[in-house]
Amino acid sequence: MRVRIKRFSGGVFKTEEFEVDVPEGSTVLDVLFKIKEEIDPTLSFRAMCRASICGTCAVKVNGEPKLACNTKVEGEDLTLEPIDNAVPLKDLIVDQEVVFSRLREGKVWVVPKEGEIGLSAGPLGRASDCILCGICDSVCPSLLEDRAFGGPSFFTKVYRILEDPRDGKGEERLKDLVPFKAQSCVHCNNCNVYCPKGCMPERWIKLIESKLSQKGYIQKRTEDFGFLGF
Repeated sequence: MRVRIKRFSGGVFKTEEFEVDVPEGSTVLDVLFKIKEEIDPTLSFRAMCRASICGTCAVKVNGEPKLACNTKVEGEDLTLEPIDNAVPLKDLIVDQEVVFSRLREGKVWVVPKEGEIGLSAGPLGRASDCILCGICDSVCPSLLEDRAFGGPSFFTKVYRILEDPRDGKGEERLKDLVPFKAQSCVHCNNCNVYCPKGCMPERWIKLIESKLSQKGYIQKRTEDFGFLGF
């Protein structure tokens, strides 16, 4: 198999090719480890999913963002690139700190109520499955247009907290979300299409936007960029 990798180093990108013997059933992550262990030990990528930290191995595979660990290799050619909408650090590794910075700024954590409260999976739905891989943000045109926008991963985590019966702040936390401009979402559904866990981020953005609008914190956006997606 011919594997092309778009690598970043010293402030510039370059594409390198590798010939790799790939066993049947291999994943993209298997291929990356094979290159690193047998051909080029300088290749840099994230794979902390093998240490039970999901979502760290997101890369573009033949032009589409995917998790390297669960993407099977098919065909004779493979092109790997860093995900978009993120600052490249080294080869396929991008800076993911901005995701966590937004969560800290938005105070996206449970403020416990007093007493013991049961929790069922029902109210939290798919929002609780988010692994912060960054794929939804990487395909979000609104983040390119407006960096103040929180992004799909941020609002997915926010909705999960808003619907958590253990949270003592409830909808009082909505005012903390105003700077993150939920109304900047153009509802193109790219995030829904590419989310590897099926979390449906656009749905949660829409619901949060409605809550903010009903409370008078924002006005809903009435125009878009003139397209439905990439």
